[in-house]
Order: sequence, then structure tokens, then C-alpha cells
Amino acid sequence: MNKLLTLSFALALAGPAAAFAQGSPEGLTQAHFDQLDTDKNGKVSEAEYRQFMEGAFDKLDTDKNGSLSNAEAGTVLTREQFSIVDRNQNGQLNRQEFMDQVMSDFHRQDQNRDGHLQP
Repeated sequence: MNKLLTLSFALALAGPAAAFAQGSPEGLTQAHFDQLDTDKNGKVSEAEYRQFMEGAFDKLDTDKNGSLSNAEAGTVLTREQFSIVDRNQNGQLNRQEFMDQVMSDFHRQDQNRDGHLQP
């Protein structure tokens, strides 16, 4: 879980590329970065990332019950990762647990603390 989990989610939802698994903004392909950079200013803002990840949660929640089962999250998380993100250990990831983790990961990768990821 030391690597950037959010980029793993983005990989699974934005298309195939192993670069996200490297866990750094530099690992993003330009095509994936462009998909996240909705205002096309050359940076991915916290707001852009949050919006993308809210959509990611919705796509992963295939039964539309407002939480992710291990099976639903299994395409982007190992069982160990799922267990770590599942803060209340109820076997489901609710939207808050999911968003808390992915936004924490965003901030960890925003090394210059300007609220943006850059290629």
C-alpha cells in the first residue's frame, strides 16, 4: 500500500497500462494524464482527481449498493490492500473509506504541495 493506490484505480478505469503500478505521477502515460486533466492545463488538480475517483467508485460499484465488495474492487486491489482500505473491517468499502484513501494518496504524491500532479 506504499505505492499510489489511486493511480492503480485510475489504471483499471482509464485503460490498460502498467505504468500506474509504479506508483508515481511520472508513471502515468500521457494519454492517461490527458484523460485526468479535464481542463487541459497540463496539471491534474485535486478537484479533477476527486471527480475522476468519484466516477471510479461508481463504475466499480456494479451492484449499485453504495459500497464495494472485495469482488468488485478485486480488479484494482489485492485482498491485502482491500483490508487496509476497509477501515471498519466490515468486508465492504464505503464511498468515504474509498475517497479518504485515494485522496490521501493524491496528497502524498503532490510533492510540492501545490494541489496538482504534473507529468
